[in-house]
Amino acid sequence: MPLPKPSLEHDEELKEASPSASSWSTLSRFSTNLARKFSSVAQTQIPAEATRLPADATIWDSSSGRTPRLREDQQPLQSKQDEEGAWPCFPDGELPQALKDDLDSIPAPSGTSRRGKAIVLGVLLSAGIVGVLVLAFYLEHLTRGRAAVEVAGKARADWFSAGAQGLPPGYCEEHAMVLPHLDEIKVKQWARNMVSQMTEEEKYRLTSGVGYEGYKAKKNYYVGSVLGVPRLGIPSIKMQDGSAGFRTMSKDMIGQVTSWPCSLAAASSFDPDLVREWAAAMGKEFRAKGANMVLGPSLNVLRMAFGGRNAESLSGEDPTLGRILAPAYVKGMQEDAGVAVALRNFIGDSQETHKTDLDVHMHSRVRWERYYPPFESAIRAGAAAVVCSYNKVNGEQACGNLDILDDLKSMMGFEGPVISSWWAIKDGLKTAGSGTDIDMPGNDGEFSKLKLNRLDPLRLDEMVERTLIGIGRSGAWSNLPGDDCRVGCNCDGPLYRTVATKPEHVALARKVAAAGIVLLKNADSTNTGQPVLPLQKTQKVAVVGGACGLQPNLDIEVKYGWTSSSYYWLGGSSRVLPTRVATLVDGLKRAGVDVHVSPGDNIAAAEPKMKDADLIIVCGGATATETADRPHLRLDQDDFVSQVTFIGSKMKVPVVVVAYAPGAILTPWRHQASGLLLVFPSGQTSGDALADLLVGEVQPSAKLPLVLPAQESDAMFPCQLEKCDYPEGLNGGWHLYDGKPVAYPFGFGLSYTTFEYTAGNMSDMKTDGSRTLEVTVKNVGNYTGRETLQLYMRFPITSPALAEEPNPVLRRFAKTKDLQPGESQKIIFELGPRDLMVWQAELRTWRMIFGVFSVGIGSSSRDLRLCGAFGNQLNVARTAKAPMTKCPDSEKLPIATPKS
Repeated sequence: MPLPKPSLEHDEELKEASPSASSWSTLSRFSTNLARKFSSVAQTQIPAEATRLPADATIWDSSSGRTPRLREDQQPLQSKQDEEGAWPCFPDGELPQALKDDLDSIPAPSGTSRRGKAIVLGVLLSAGIVGVLVLAFYLEHLTRGRAAVEVAGKARADWFSAGAQGLPPGYCEEHAMVLPHLDEIKVKQWARNMVSQMTEEEKYRLTSGVGYEGYKAKKNYYVGSVLGVPRLGIPSIKMQDGSAGFRTMSKDMIGQVTSWPCSLAAASSFDPDLVREWAAAMGKEFRAKGANMVLGPSLNVLRMAFGGRNAESLSGEDPTLGRILAPAYVKGMQEDAGVAVALRNFIGDSQETHKTDLDVHMHSRVRWERYYPPFESAIRAGAAAVVCSYNKVNGEQACGNLDILDDLKSMMGFEGPVISSWWAIKDGLKTAGSGTDIDMPGNDGEFSKLKLNRLDPLRLDEMVERTLIGIGRSGAWSNLPGDDCRVGCNCDGPLYRTVATKPEHVALARKVAAAGIVLLKNADSTNTGQPVLPLQKTQKVAVVGGACGLQPNLDIEVKYGWTSSSYYWLGGSSRVLPTRVATLVDGLKRAGVDVHVSPGDNIAAAEPKMKDADLIIVCGGATATETADRPHLRLDQDDFVSQVTFIGSKMKVPVVVVAYAPGAILTPWRHQASGLLLVFPSGQTSGDALADLLVGEVQPSAKLPLVLPAQESDAMFPCQLEKCDYPEGLNGGWHLYDGKPVAYPFGFGLSYTTFEYTAGNMSDMKTDGSRTLEVTVKNVGNYTGRETLQLYMRFPITSPALAEEPNPVLRRFAKTKDLQPGESQKIIFELGPRDLMVWQAELRTWRMIFGVFSVGIGSSSRDLRLCGAFGNQLNVARTAKAPMTKCPDSEKLPIATPKS
């Protein structure tokens, strides 16, 4: 039955109607009608009423702007093609007349065929069906997702109630949001916002580590692992030990990272710029291995010579050394590499003997003036976190000691998290309430909901906020790669397969090692009348002793566990194993030296090599490890070294001793030796760095960060009882030897050249309370070299309390550039108000001291070249002073009387 033909009559009411709405209405009705006809394959006759064109169907006339009604004669047959060709799905390929009329009545551009209209309608119909299917699929997926979330939520609730051990159910599959750029100023606001959005389980997640079975980290976990909150964009915290590089916990990691010189070797450089460069390069390897926090550096000021971990210290035996070097390390790691720094270990971590039970008793003045300064300066530099130590302090465990943690957070202004040493927490609720924010490694359950059920919820929020603030500011969560791994899920790649070391890192390790080797003796040869070093490549050199060519057996190192040590690295958490070490023999051969090697510690085998030599090099060493203090300060080959130096002197052949040491050593054979070099654990490039110094490719410029005592009885021994008093008070470290003869004093170190000091101006006090002292240093020798100038100060003794101050105290040091022979450089030291203060325990504040201060500038603590004095008076800028002149006694800083 054909459709009735509508007439054309202008309807004024439709002039303003929307053309799109009317046209789509028409198309919709006709597409529905056409679908019906196709579905029945044109087998039934459709009533005219069902297919009649609506009277209000319109088409837009763009030229007139009017919306006329349609009339059939405006939609004539457009082409003969409409009648040509078979139509599929219809009898005889013929399109029923009713559909022809319907197609003709559909508005379309002039020349559009029926077949074209049918195709368009088919596409629209197909798109509609696809849309319905997609919507149905989405709704089903959403429903299933909500159901999965509900199931996961219940599973996590059950997991949380059961103690929250391991990974939360569904953690590895959880979608991660993108972390926003953390602006320094707004990080606190971001942290508070994140905490407000966290569930209780997510908050507790950020207060405890994961990934340990017993005392060993599980595979695919770091030394320390804290889960993130992916749905809020908060990454995992992935901690690794790092006193000498990325700790190699498994054999798979060996050779993938650089085995760097230890922190004590870096400290011997007295060079903040080099320390920053060293830290930045190490940090980049951490980043490549997926870690975002380094557990280091150790900033404990060394108290006694036997410490098993002394070589991990960046402070050596003086707080000012650590105070100046620590900020350089922090900036290198955080600003240059994007790895958060966790300072270790706060506070009183001075020995391995009775380590977990030791009760350190020391006055607050001792803490603030001697042991806090390196931590304080690192915190001012932005250090992300602080690790509290195992020991007790004045009867309270350090991680739960409200006094020292209040010193840290309130007095120093530290805003980041306090992290426990591994298994250091004894009472979770007390420790959390006192100020520790993260329990590591977490498998002790001390910070579980069960243990902290009575903790103030506001304190829990603060714990999490501190973690977010500290790491957020550090840059460790900034510029993360798209494939940054989620700890416990997919970190096997970076941990065990990524090679992070680079040739430029190995070259830098060699540079740092050379800068940390201390030349202690360089006597004139009886044969030539010239210093025995640097050696000449034309000389015939006998290299004797097993330590000169010792190549560690990695299978044995791995077999005997993490505390196994060598002359190139400490045992314990700072151990970084390389595939091969450059030994001294290797380095000398590569340098083109004519070497004749006696590889054992047998004097009978060594003598034939020694007789024909122009120079003898003998090596000895000592090792140290975490978990045990050193039993003595002798080298393992002490007797052999003594024999070689004695016989060499009889042969009139100069003997140079190379001593590998993890700290202070005894040197009973030093008087018979012509040369002596001290090498702290220096990693894989040790031998090449040594050879560089011995042949003069690199000029020695390192200084001792500690004292080498004349005899062992002068040194401080570990406390053998759990209660450990500090009777020395402020006079710890190198001051223990004040008034006693020593083999080599703090700050001592030779060069192949010599330097001359000339005094400059001493300023009056400036408006900010500072004053400056100038000195010019000149290279008056024959070799290029660098000098480290050290400024020492003596307090006026105007009260019994001031008599307790050490005399002198190191206040500043500065390293020159490479000075050519005859070249000079002016050094300007600036002393600030804090340098003239002492801690007043009763008021918990610093107190300015007035009176006359002596100052001395020299090459070591017992080699003062220039001495002077200045007065400090309240509200007086221009005070009396004594100009810097040659010191009357180079080993002592006198009480000086300033001149007006």
